[in-house]
Amino acid sequence: MAVTTVRVRVEGDEEVIRALEKVPADAQEAMRAEAKDIATSLTDFIKIAGRNHSRQAARVARTVRQTSAGGWPVIEASNTGRAHGLLFGSIFGMKRHTGWYNHARYNRPGARGQFGPYIGFPGYWFFKTAIERQPWIESEWQKVGDDVVRRWSA
Repeated sequence: MAVTTVRVRVEGDEEVIRALEKVPADAQEAMRAEAKDIATSLTDFIKIAGRNHSRQAARVARTVRQTSAGGWPVIEASNTGRAHGLLFGSIFGMKRHTGWYNHARYNRPGARGQFGPYIGFPGYWFFKTAIERQPWIESEWQKVGDDVVRRWSA
């Protein structure tokens, strides 16, 4: 079975990670721990948004988790298990009906569909929540940066 995964990548993260490589190892470890805390909180916000959006999104929200790539946290959602086939439709919506929802009784005007109408990026709940939480993420990273400068400045 093919696995589909969506990952959120923060713009400019590669430049920040390169700059962090010049920071002492113990400071890097402290920043990784703080980044994990921020990602864990953001994961919880995304899960709550999914649970509150729709039944399909609630199923997908169970697969949202925080993992790591190269020691830095990554938030991902899966399209497997009970959420099979619901990931992209619950996040972005669809322009047409699929599967048994493609039956004629669901194609009449005003009939409720499998997913909401297609709205594109940032979608209904996953990326939208990450974007809405951007000011909070920036303030948390500002606190982490201030702490690193205070503790490891010469």
